[in-house]
Amino acid sequence: MGAKKADFFDSRDKYLSFVNSTNEKSKIAFELAKYIKKSKISKDAFRIFDAGTGDGSVISTLLSAAHEKFPEDPIIVVGKEISIDDINSLLAFLGYRFYEHKNLVFCITNASYRNIYEKEFKDCKLIKKELSGNSSFSFNQQLMNMSDIIKKNWAIKEDTSSTILKPRHKSFMVIYRKDQKISLSHLIPKKLTDVPKVYDFIIASQAFRLRSPYQRTLNLVLLPLIKMLDYKGQLFFIYSSGNDFTKKILKQFFPKINPFQYSDPKTFIKTAAKNIPEFSKKYSVNISSFLFSFLNISLSSKRKFSPMNSLGLWNAITYVGQISENEQNNISINVKFLDKISISAKKLSLNFKDHLLRFEKKTK
Repeated sequence: MGAKKADFFDSRDKYLSFVNSTNEKSKIAFELAKYIKKSKISKDAFRIFDAGTGDGSVISTLLSAAHEKFPEDPIIVVGKEISIDDINSLLAFLGYRFYEHKNLVFCITNASYRNIYEKEFKDCKLIKKELSGNSSFSFNQQLMNMSDIIKKNWAIKEDTSSTILKPRHKSFMVIYRKDQKISLSHLIPKKLTDVPKVYDFIIASQAFRLRSPYQRTLNLVLLPLIKMLDYKGQLFFIYSSGNDFTKKILKQFFPKINPFQYSDPKTFIKTAAKNIPEFSKKYSVNISSFLFSFLNISLSSKRKFSPMNSLGLWNAITYVGQISENEQNNISINVKFLDKISISAKKLSLNFKDHLLRFEKKTK
């Protein structure tokens, strides 16, 4: 068996370094919260789909915003995630969310977007977890005790034809408060075909490779997600623009790689318009962007960052540029190299820029 080609999505240490050294997660959450404040409930609950929950920090903040907007209304979230570590982190955020908003149903699955929209749940296991009690401490304790369930039902395997990690089997877990079981009975899936097909608010943050052609991203990500929009529903595409200091540094060390080759939002929207019938009639699209920062900066001298901060910055830059570990094999991470990073960084504004594409469904 040949050596596994490392993919940047699978590098847990790079992901954690990025999350802890930048404020991207909070920036995304507060940008999206602006739109939750303008949202309306189209059916019997506010329905959120998170195309990749990650560590749970974004959806947790958004649930607080949704509670402020809809304090008494039911909210159902369906979040996709394949990482056991991320799901355990997500669960740690949810204790207070269930205390704050009692009418909450939270679902976690490793099924594909297409499976959910088309309700194809063959061989998918439905798991229900009722939270007893009425305190955030009690809820958190019960959620933290679910780690064995997650480990058992979210096992992954490597696709032999690619480097992609896939679930060994499909699982769909539903979590809700036991004391709200009757009032939420219309939302709690009794079987997997009861899972919502359409949503009011869909989040797709860093959900695709920037070196994947527009058509591939359209087919694998946008098409299945945009079909899941309810009338007046909103879909948010958030991804790295490359229109910041990262492009200059990456070009210096990886001159043959174009990490942001397919990052132009206007070209992506044109591709969507060509492939989705009556696109302009059915959907409105808004393009915006926002900045987030590298935070882990404590200068060890006037000349350079500390080695640890330089390493954190390098990890953040290569994570944003989706540079795989294999592509970094020829670079020796030593003091001399980190000095180069710190000297380059001192001359630049360390703000990253993300694109935010908002699709809204205009027709029923």
